[in-house]
Amino acid sequence: MLSPLRDRDEFVIGAAILGTGLGVLNLAYASAWGWIPALLILPALIVRGVWRSMPGWLLLTWVTSLALLGEATAVTQSAYLVVTTALAVVAADRSRLRPGQRARRLDTVVKALSLVSPFVIWMLGTNPWHRGIGPWLWSGGLLIAWVFGHIVGQQWVLIDELERTRTKLAEAAVAEDRQRIARELHDLVGHSFSVVLLHLAGARLVLTSSPAAAVEALQQAETMGRRGMDELRQALMLMRQGTHSLAPVDAGGVERLVASYRDAGMQIDLDVRGDVDSVAVAPCIVLHDVLREALTNVAKHARAPAATIRIGIDGDHVGVRVESALRPAAPPATVGMGLTGLEQRVAAIDGTFRARVDHDRWLVEATLPRRLAGVPAAPGRARVPA
Repeated sequence: MLSPLRDRDEFVIGAAILGTGLGVLNLAYASAWGWIPALLILPALIVRGVWRSMPGWLLLTWVTSLALLGEATAVTQSAYLVVTTALAVVAADRSRLRPGQRARRLDTVVKALSLVSPFVIWMLGTNPWHRGIGPWLWSGGLLIAWVFGHIVGQQWVLIDELERTRTKLAEAAVAEDRQRIARELHDLVGHSFSVVLLHLAGARLVLTSSPAAAVEALQQAETMGRRGMDELRQALMLMRQGTHSLAPVDAGGVERLVASYRDAGMQIDLDVRGDVDSVAVAPCIVLHDVLREALTNVAKHARAPAATIRIGIDGDHVGVRVESALRPAAPPATVGMGLTGLEQRVAAIDGTFRARVDHDRWLVEATLPRRLAGVPAAPGRARVPA
């Protein structure tokens, strides 16, 4: 159950119940014709609870004028208890964004008049209790109610701001998660089907001259397509389980990646300098992603299915460079989803990434840390075959 101080509606309902109870007390202690103003003041806060857009100045004018009449003529004794409750309600509502500066100024003026109204009775001298400490007590109580209502209203403003912030953060988290899933699925599907297309293109070229080779290429395309579907199913399963990484990478991932493109007919000139086994797990996964995205772009945009890969490993860094010839009329994929996601992954492990055109060549370059703090090198990782 919400606290009345945190929920506007419950606060107003609670104030209506309290104000009505105080109104009944005021009615019980009324004398002579004092029952008339006491009876008229009784439903004020109930009306405010039902009429949620009731102006604050109207509520305060209603209860303060009747309380002033009854107290000044000494026919009521506790009408200002109702005024105190109403002032707290209006002061809390003051923190809401209400239309019009005029309405806000009018609320403030009426609140100030309610605050000093006990001293009007003191100046009239018609009520013995108000000749002494009475107006100071009532005015002090009204001031406390004003401050209390203002604090409650400010709390509502903060709660609203926190709710808006939480909503924005939730929307941003959903958007970021969708982008991450889109990048991961792009990597999986893009790699698998690029290799399938290479096999199909090879089968088409040799379909007449070498039917057996064409059949073999089609079988490899089918195998790669099935593997891609299996990876996609695994990725969707991992996504349902809440796993943050969808791309499956194991110890032989880089080797199989290069081999799959070579089997599909891509000519890859690979030069590896350094010990791949010494590269830690996280940089090796990112290295795999860089090669996969670069080779996928070669299959889609290069003049011919050929690429040159240079991997250099020294004491602290892993450098990778993938170079291919651009197709004359095809613009490079400089702002594609895969390259954007790849740049973010490289940056996440404090590496650098660059994809650019160099004359008629398309270059993908990345520099990765050889080890991350607290991450060991991958055990038993075989050297990439040259």
